[in-house]
Amino acid sequence: MKNSYLVQKIGMRNLIALVFLFNMYQLHAQKNIDGLINAEKSFAAYSVQNGTKDAFLKFVDSSGIVFDQGKAKNGTEVWSKREKRPSVLNWHPQFAEIAASGDLGYTTGPWTFQSNANNDTILARGQYITVWHIDGNNEWKFLVDLGVGNTPANSSHDVKKIDAPKIIGKPNIEDVVKAEQNFIDAYKQDKLNAYKKYLAAQSILNRNGHLPATEKNDQANFIAETPNNIQFSIEGSGIASSGDVAYVYGNTDINDKKENYLHVWRNEKSGWKLALEVLRY
Repeated sequence: MKNSYLVQKIGMRNLIALVFLFNMYQLHAQKNIDGLINAEKSFAAYSVQNGTKDAFLKFVDSSGIVFDQGKAKNGTEVWSKREKRPSVLNWHPQFAEIAASGDLGYTTGPWTFQSNANNDTILARGQYITVWHIDGNNEWKFLVDLGVGNTPANSSHDVKKIDAPKIIGKPNIEDVVKAEQNFIDAYKQDKLNAYKKYLAAQSILNRNGHLPATEKNDQANFIAETPNNIQFSIEGSGIASSGDVAYVYGNTDINDKKENYLHVWRNEKSGWKLALEVLRY
């Protein structure tokens, strides 16, 4: 009896240890770039299988933001009011980057829209951008979702993991907002110099009607075509706990047309630099 009890006791201890290690492994697996990418893929798969509404409600953070008619709104509130439809919204990540802390990152890639699952005709396509973080339940949830449309077909399949050097430090969102405002002020004076000063060497620019620009020549063409008279206004922001990746979103006004934008910032040796820009006009 004693031997049997001892074996059971040791077995129970081993079981508890294994469960603890498994949970720690799962947590560690989540807080890396593969966990980020898998969250995005799961989001897309859920959208195809269960519908766009259910997918957004499942993966949006309680404070997550979507953009509706040119305004930043709480994602849960917006999607709770929408009808569930048979249309199919699908996408996959093309680029991904994560903070050193593993708790905040972004992905961007192509999306397609079909009227229903039985119709292969693509009615619309574009490029999505999603900012993610790990919430209090150790789950990836999205904080901001903004995309562009009318893009050419994108043949990307593999995910490029962006591993740009970052400066880790105390998370100070005020510094990021200051950098954002400095960019806005510089843009008013000379947009070319603004991007020259603040655009990171490894960066992505997303615009309606175009594939993502990651090369210098393509980015220069984007910047040259960007209207000079954009009025930017900051609406919200956030930062990783490692202080190396942050985001700012807001509104734009171009000739009385109101739209939205999203900037992802990376803390580099030379200061805060734009790692990604989503600009709709």
